[in-house]
Amino acid sequence: MKTLTIADILTPERVKLDQECSSKKRALELVSQIVAGAQEGLEAWAIFDTLLARERLGSTGVGRGIAIPHGKLPALKAPVGAFMRLENGIDFDSPDGVPVSLIFAILVPEGGEEAHLAILGQLARRFSDPEFCTAIRQAQNSEIAFSLLTRKVASVEDASGSGTQQEHEHGPP
Repeated sequence: MKTLTIADILTPERVKLDQECSSKKRALELVSQIVAGAQEGLEAWAIFDTLLARERLGSTGVGRGIAIPHGKLPALKAPVGAFMRLENGIDFDSPDGVPVSLIFAILVPEGGEEAHLAILGQLARRFSDPEFCTAIRQAQNSEIAFSLLTRKVASVEDASGSGTQQEHEHGPP
């Protein structure tokens, strides 16, 4: 089975920049509304309840101004993601206390744990790159942000045949 990528779960319509938001709860409401448009029959309130329930287990704020709220939704047919860049950072109970301004939400169907972990891993690698974070914070529009988020991350083996597993980016932003 093909490993899902960020490009498989995100569309340009689910990339929103410079959203006005004053709280973690409001951020989860906004991202729930964005995700609800991904599949007919998805309800924003059900997505919000799922994300909020996960937050009660512990903050999905990962540090450095980034949060990755996630959860499982039985009504979902396929994994879905949404990205929001906030106008101003908000308190997200992150371990480092830095206000969050970059939010990538992921929802997977029940039983979608493998896809869930694969996407979380890709996002963790992408957001741990300081150059990527700077670029996404400076993106002038949602098309540029979408391109940055979905750009293929390949192993060095793909380019050189050396067998190392270091990541690098292909193509312009």
